[in-house]
Amino acid sequence: MTDKPTSVDATVDSTAEHLKALIHEAEAVLGCAKADASANLDDIRARLRDAIDQGKGMASNLGQCVKRQAGRADDTIRANPYASIGVAAGIGLVVGLLLAGRFRSQGGN
Repeated sequence: MTDKPTSVDATVDSTAEHLKALIHEAEAVLGCAKADASANLDDIRARLRDAIDQGKGMASNLGQCVKRQAGRADDTIRANPYASIGVAAGIGLVVGLLLAGRFRSQGGN
């Protein structure tokens, strides 16, 4: 058995790659603008570049944070398997009761 949840890692990596592709497209759009643009457009370009740089940092931090939290959750579940099963069953029961009540109230109309 592995110590890290591979499905969570794959999802995080996929999301991070998608976000990087979007950032790359935004950078390409910035490069397509004419060089002789007005001062207002130059200001917009500068602000967009700043936003792209901040987005890159946030994407990296978010990916690391999600992986770290998934690892912690995995460690907790492995350390307390019976308690984890109990909590999951309790949550499932509550959600099931709420959904059953909702369907019963809709069926009466």
